[in-house]
Amino acid sequence: MTGDEALAYVLKEIGTKKVFTTVSLPENLRERLKEYEIEQDISLNSRDALLLAETYAMENNTAGVVIQIPGTEILNGIDVIAQAYADSVPLLIIGSLRSYRDVGRARIGELRTPDDLSSTLAPITKLRERAISIEEITVTVEKANKEALSNRPRPAFVEIAEDLFKMKAYPLSPAEQKPEKRTPDKNTVAKVAEVLSNSKLPVIVSGYGVITSGAYNELMELAELLDAPVITTIKGKGSFPASHQLFAGEGLGIIGTDIGNKLLAEADSILFLGTRLTQLSTGGWSMKFKGFTMHNSIDGEDIGKVIMPHLPIVADTGLFLKELLVLLKQKIKDKIDRGIRYEILRSKKEPELRAHSGLWPWDVVKTLMDFKFSKIFVDLSAVTFDMIRYPVEKPVWFTSESIISKGIGIAGVIQSKDKNALGVTDLPSITRNLGLLQSKKDEAKGALIIFNDKASTYLDTTASDAPTIKRSWSSVNIDLKFLGAIDVNSTAELKEALNNNEGDNKLRIINVNIDPQYDSSVLIRM
Repeated sequence: MTGDEALAYVLKEIGTKKVFTTVSLPENLRERLKEYEIEQDISLNSRDALLLAETYAMENNTAGVVIQIPGTEILNGIDVIAQAYADSVPLLIIGSLRSYRDVGRARIGELRTPDDLSSTLAPITKLRERAISIEEITVTVEKANKEALSNRPRPAFVEIAEDLFKMKAYPLSPAEQKPEKRTPDKNTVAKVAEVLSNSKLPVIVSGYGVITSGAYNELMELAELLDAPVITTIKGKGSFPASHQLFAGEGLGIIGTDIGNKLLAEADSILFLGTRLTQLSTGGWSMKFKGFTMHNSIDGEDIGKVIMPHLPIVADTGLFLKELLVLLKQKIKDKIDRGIRYEILRSKKEPELRAHSGLWPWDVVKTLMDFKFSKIFVDLSAVTFDMIRYPVEKPVWFTSESIISKGIGIAGVIQSKDKNALGVTDLPSITRNLGLLQSKKDEAKGALIIFNDKASTYLDTTASDAPTIKRSWSSVNIDLKFLGAIDVNSTAELKEALNNNEGDNKLRIINVNIDPQYDSSVLIRM
């Protein structure tokens, strides 16, 4: 078996259905992947491939696999890898070493030493391994895939010497390594159950860990058993249905809802599930509370950084909730009614914004509420931030809270190839990912909505920890008709563009002209 066949073989064995790669993928490896029935998504450059893989990983809750040869091209997408690392998104990145026998001969695409690429990626990958024999390829790739998916999901990097793709040997059989999930400490679970069962007003804050662990059913069961309101983080949207009577909104502090902040402040116990309590989701850590805090995190990495919980819970969120429910059902026999559902219902109201004539972000969000989308990919920025109030019923919302890289809204709707998918982005993201959009738009489906305020505002976190909208003191006017974009200047025109069924089998790009003087329904404008 040659090295290229060994790679295709192990990818098939670990369940890979699709790989993201570039035009520089060698023909022999391309043929091997086709032979093993692995779909190839080919991009012009490694950054595009990595961005597509990141959104694929979020959408499918599995590792996005990227093959890049030569490996040094991976450096073009280092911002995407860093974002995936910060946001706990699993990527299996397979690159190549130009040669393992005679290095340092200044080959094309070769760094000064063989270790330079791996060293550069060290801070933003969980694992870095190198295969310099065909025998090692299968077990090394399998190990990297396991690490990418185990506990806190993050990128893993495998480097394979290009010499191996031409050589023959007998690779080691895969060891069937399965991703690991940390089990909860039984004493800790018992303490949490005791606190929650005796609490007068428990509140649950649900983060992205609920989604990655597939625990949204357990979360709903827990909330209904306790009659406890649920607040989601921005990335955790969809972990609890927005239409549920116990849903108290998304975000904490100054970006939270009035009812969510009120309940959090009054709660005598608060259970934080699978959340890092990021600056974005907490409005610059502006939330106010005084209750007994319990913080669940998969590896304890974030526990104690924002709040010092009374009870830390280091475990997979799904496994923790399963054990917690068993104990609580033994303690709670009667249906609980705290009157929270009515209080949440009574609190619902439209945002109060000043009178205006042009389109504001909230006008767009409100119009989108009349439509149903199967998946929603969002590039968060000052002008798109109101999208966090768009109601989501299940885990179909994908975005970044670290916002290290731009393009999730674009790459997500492109790779999903779903006519009911929605991508939301802004003008700076369009210009950053123009090559990706132009090269892929003809094969994409769904709708891509550009909140276009001519780049007149930006999301500021330098003046204070609290995110605010600031004027950029510049205005960029780009005619997007070369992309086939439909210009929209009113909610009626937006509805017409979204209702146009002629574009069902292709991507509809809708350029929504936003009044640069807009106010946000969530953020303060400075």
